Parts: sequence; C-alpha cells; structure tokens
Amino acid sequence: MATSELRPRVILIGGDGRPSGVPRHILHLATALRDTSEMTVFSDVNEGGFDGLDAVGATHVTVPDLQSRVSLSHLWRAWSGLTKVLRSHPADLVWLHARLPVLLGRLALTLRVWHPAGRVAVTYHGLPFGPGHRPATLLLSTSVEKVLLSLCPPLDLIFLSDSMAHTMRTRMGKRRMARHRVHILPNSSNLGPLPPAAQGRERRLVMTGRAGWQKNYALAARLLAHLPKDFTLTLCGMGTDTAVFRDHIAAQVPPDVAARIFCKGSVNDVRPLLMEADGYLLTSRYEGMPIGTLEAFEAGLPIILSNFDGAQNLVAAHPCGLMLDLDDLARDALAIVALVDGYRANAPEMRAAIHAVWAANWSPEIFATRARALVDTMVPGHKIKRTYGQQS
Repeated sequence: MATSELRPRVILIGGDGRPSGVPRHILHLATALRDTSEMTVFSDVNEGGFDGLDAVGATHVTVPDLQSRVSLSHLWRAWSGLTKVLRSHPADLVWLHARLPVLLGRLALTLRVWHPAGRVAVTYHGLPFGPGHRPATLLLSTSVEKVLLSLCPPLDLIFLSDSMAHTMRTRMGKRRMARHRVHILPNSSNLGPLPPAAQGRERRLVMTGRAGWQKNYALAARLLAHLPKDFTLTLCGMGTDTAVFRDHIAAQVPPDVAARIFCKGSVNDVRPLLMEADGYLLTSRYEGMPIGTLEAFEAGLPIILSNFDGAQNLVAAHPCGLMLDLDDLARDALAIVALVDGYRANAPEMRAAIHAVWAANWSPEIFATRARALVDTMVPGHKIKRTYGQQS
C-alpha cells in the first residue's frame, strides 16, 4: 500500500432528507469545503433537502431511518444502519449534525462499538434544553447530554454562537466540557441574486420554517388578528400547506383574519416572497441560529422575533429589528406597525443597510473562510497521511 498526502476525507451526517435548516447548513458546508476536502454526506432518503450535493462534488450515501421518530424499531434500524456505514467509511473527520445521528453516533463511541479513524465533531443546531422546550423533553435531554459528555471520548463541539457555547458550559459544567474542544461556526445564508423589491399596498409579513410545535405558527396567526386589516401573513415551509395545518391555523382566529393568512408549503425559491414582504416574522419557542432569519437579513427585510435564545443578538445587529414581548399581543402589534411603516418610508436605503450587515457577518464568503479554518483546526494542515483504500 502506498502512503500519500491527500485532501482530508470529511463525512457530514444529517438526518431527515426533506428541506430544513440542517440540510441547508450541510449543503453550505459542502460548498465551502468543495476545493479543500473530499466530502461525503450521510442522511435519510433525500427528499429535496440535499439537492445540490452533486453540483459541489459531494457524494451522498443514503442511510434509511435517520429521520428522528419515536419508535423502538425505527431507532434500532437507524442504529444498525449508521454503525454499519461508519465502520465501512473511515474518514479523517466525521461531523455529526442532525438530532438522531448526534445521539446515536456518540452512543456508539461511548459503548466502543465504533472506533473512528480520525476526529469526530458535533454541531449543535440548537441546544437540547432551555426556555421553550417541553419540561419532560428538557429534563431527559439534559440528563442524556450530561452522561454522553462525561463518557464519550473527546469530541470537537461546534456551536452556532458564543452565547450557545456559554449556555452549554453553564448547564453542563466546566469540568465536563473541559474534556472536549469547543468551536464556534455561525450559520450562513445563500439566496443568491435577488429579484427587484416590490412594495404593494398591503403590508406583508412572511414566516418560514417547517410546521411543528417549535415554530409556534398558531401564535403568529393570533398576532395577525391584532394588526390592521391591510396586514397579511404568508407561511411557507414543509407541512404548512396540509389540510391539518390549515385547519389548525384557521381555528386560532376569526374567518376574516384567516383569509389574510396564506399557507404556501415548501417553496423552491423563497426570494420572490421575501422581496415582496415588508417584514420577516419568527414566533419560535426556541431556535439555534435560524437560517430563515439570516435570509431576511440578506433580502434586506426587517426582522420581528420572539425572545428565543440568540434573538437579542440578532435584533441588536439589525438596523430595523424588533423582539416581541408576546405577553400583550395588542402592544406587540403596535410595535410591528411602527417598525413596518418606518421601513416602508425609506425602504431602498433600509434594504441596503440591512444587507450590508448580512454581508459582513453571514455571507457565503464569510462562512467559507470560517468553515475552512475550522477544518484546518480539526484536521491540522490538511496533510493527514493515510493508507486505507490506497493500492500500491
């Protein structure tokens, strides 16, 4: 066997193959590292979330059942499939992302049924505890996290912000966290060329994200009921066009308000909706660093956020941002009206100022520089010598 210096072999492991924040982050990583690393992505069956991997030279390997689901048989199939491919695909860096692979991968390390050839990294796309989580989930997640961080071999732990890393150290304890290496890699957005802005007579809010308890779409609907009648709300994301979701939203508000809510479902190109909007709304119970909000920055939109962990930093960086109290929806509605009207009065200049903040903090170029530097840290010098798979 010959030994040679090659680009590092990096495996990125996602979960659900449908469009959402984690697949987009993985695609951003694969794009950023395309010229410096040999990229392979593991995930459940691709249903649109991982489209584009071929274009950046990344190989996709399907591992069924990596989508999170509460079922013992499902968990067993996911465990069997993941451990099998991990053993058969040695790599210089295995980088775990989605919830179920993050759990199962670390469990495999703890039980010593997987012996990686190189480093193992974990990205926390949202902390598994904190305000907004259901109490039972919070208690279970905290306990599991403490056990795994105590017993698992040293890992590279990657957070989306300094505040997330600080919260993790506080909740897990400095001694437990000291066993591992901590890094920060903020999210990015990459909408690409934007169509011309189109300001209409109506005042339009848009909200993106898959349907579910986390995003708290019902609260967004109730908030619209307190806004003037020329305000509309567009909801887009996986599951937001189903009959069950529409009925749930319609049940929150009077019929005349429901008529001003447009449920679009998954949207292949969100740019036209953003460029027609007057504000981006996010009423989530909890978040990591939501890519949808960064896309609102990129499109030059005002942001209107609930008080999830990290929202304060996003609003503070924004030239036209608002954090909702949500204890008094009528008062929040007045603040939204003032924000949107101020923005509409000077929209071109405001769009440019907001976009400039995005370009300095979350552009693809900034993200690529950070991602490559991080891989250099985890796989020093991109000069890992390996002999596996090489024929003499």
